[in-house]
Amino acid sequence: MSDSRWVLVPVAQQANGRWVDDVLRDRVAEGALAGRRTFSIEVSRRRVEVFRGDEPGDEINAKFYARGWTDGLPIIIPTTGRVEETVRAAGYPAQHVIGEIDPMAGVATIEKLAINAVMAGCRPEYFPVVLAAVRALIEPTFNLRGVQTTDENVTPLIIVSGPLAAQLEINSGLGLLGPGWQANATIGRALRLIMQNIGGGWPGVVSLAGVGQPGRYTLCVAESHAASPWPALHVEAGLSANDSAVTVMRAEACVNVTGGLDDLANVMGSALSAFSLLHGGCVAALIAPHTARQLAASGFDKPAVSRYLFEHARIRTEDWERLWITKKIAASYGIPKWVTKAAPTGRIPIVRRAEDIVIFVAGGEATIAQQVYFPTWGFPSCRVTKRIEPATPLFIEKTSP
Repeated sequence: MSDSRWVLVPVAQQANGRWVDDVLRDRVAEGALAGRRTFSIEVSRRRVEVFRGDEPGDEINAKFYARGWTDGLPIIIPTTGRVEETVRAAGYPAQHVIGEIDPMAGVATIEKLAINAVMAGCRPEYFPVVLAAVRALIEPTFNLRGVQTTDENVTPLIIVSGPLAAQLEINSGLGLLGPGWQANATIGRALRLIMQNIGGGWPGVVSLAGVGQPGRYTLCVAESHAASPWPALHVEAGLSANDSAVTVMRAEACVNVTGGLDDLANVMGSALSAFSLLHGGCVAALIAPHTARQLAASGFDKPAVSRYLFEHARIRTEDWERLWITKKIAASYGIPKWVTKAAPTGRIPIVRRAEDIVIFVAGGEATIAQQVYFPTWGFPSCRVTKRIEPATPLFIEKTSP
């Protein structure tokens, strides 16, 4: 039995009307990039594309992959009905513009963002979280252009805090880095597809990360308020405890550390932190609930934890001077003053200030505590928090059967 699907196109246009993927295909055709990656040139330039056949879903997945519109995994088909339902959850008209996504300056309308969220598998109620994360990404301090084009493996780290995290079942506990959690997986994946299809961050063409990392598929977690003895990230940023928010940072990796603060400091004070020593920036440390309660009982608040790590997470000057980055890259950027000032002491802090070590509580309740270190990349210092705006349903006129 033949079926038909009315499907919305996920790729964006620039302000001048040119399609982002047309610009990228021109880059692929250049001599330096020829053969690095090839894509189908059969592309619809209509807002809606109609697929007919016995199994149109299979054809849509195959064509979207061939066009460079996926992350390599199968997608949820962005039919007009699914996208309209997601747009309603935003509380804005479909053509409302959030901003432009670097590096290709694709215009991020609510509809284009919703298409990519649907493709990622997001339920409509997740969409306000995606929008808050996008607003954080386009802040100049996030340096999305650098994140999208560097040959390093940096990716957005998305931390959701506030009551909405629990309501949406964004995992903050056991196994929060995955797999197995729909909200965590699809919210982070939506951001990646948005960066690719609206921002133009095609791997191997614009995004030149040497090896990539699993976090480039998705890196979205929630802060555990029930298990934390300390204020939430969004409260630290000046929002009400009743608000919900997204905090976005840049993460070069996520490294599990089994042990306490000293074990965590030992890992942080290593070559893992080379880029914060080179560029500055904020790093993040996930503290397990068991550890957090022990620390709080000993009189530690979050700033005290950051100060302790700042004092103890230091790299030996002789180790810093031997690093490849120090020898080959630092001369191009210049070494930060706080690094050169500390070098004669024999131990260099991995960030400029204690406040640049961001602490949040999450993870399982095991007494053998597992912390996680998220080293950073790039500049300027980056910790962007955006309130999640409550959705106000709107009537969206049907555009197709």
